[in-house]
Amino acid sequence: MKKIISFLILTFCMLALLSVGASAVTLETEITAGESSVNVGIESEWTITITICSDGEDLESVVVQGGIGADLVVTDPGVQGVTLTKQGKGKMGATIVKWDIGTLAANNCLDLDLVVTTRLNPNGKQEFTSAEEGHELDGGFSATYWFDGTEYETEETMPLTVNVVGLEEE
Repeated sequence: MKKIISFLILTFCMLALLSVGASAVTLETEITAGESSVNVGIESEWTITITICSDGEDLESVVVQGGIGADLVVTDPGVQGVTLTKQGKGKMGATIVKWDIGTLAANNCLDLDLVVTTRLNPNGKQEFTSAEEGHELDGGFSATYWFDGTEYETEETMPLTVNVVGLEEE
């Protein structure tokens, strides 16, 4: 009986520690500028704001990472610790955004604004070239961080979407 009680107490303590670490940060993304519905073939621009907050604990080695669609150009935000890397073939690969924050102080929030614009495709046509309801601008973002000697990762945010309307370009 003592072994079972000890096991239950140990399990409860481990779950409590994981719960504290897992909930020690909130990560959200939202479109803070730009239209929610755009036309095919028309240059469009949005501001995507990524917000990360520490809920009561100092967090170390905080890194936020996610991808922006290949049909978009990401303007360098000019923020220290942010790198933009193309992934894929040629100029049309997705852009991987990595925001290396370092330490995020307890009860503190930081914002990163990314400006994204539709790009010209290899045929010289302005994206988007076809109508689509719920077109994803990003693939979601997640954060990794260290808390009390253990590494954690947040759940990935839901992709941000816009509606693309109009006729497909020939």
